[in-house]
Amino acid sequence: MYELTKLLSTAEAAQLLTVQPNTLEKWRHQGVGPAFCKIGGRIAYDPRDIARWLEKRKVTSTSAPVAA
Repeated sequence: MYELTKLLSTAEAAQLLTVQPNTLEKWRHQGVGPAFCKIGGRIAYDPRDIARWLEKRKVTSTSAPVAA
């Protein structure tokens, strides 16, 4: 069963990731950012999805490939 957690707004998610909200908007359009939910006309981010997205992007050297 799905465990509910507080969803983050675009501004809150951007603050967590230390990027501007418009960066998250660009990533959504490009399909390269963390997963998000559309609830009516509202965009929301599950902190667990952000954590998973960050985990996939971990690298151990500057020459290592980064997941898209």
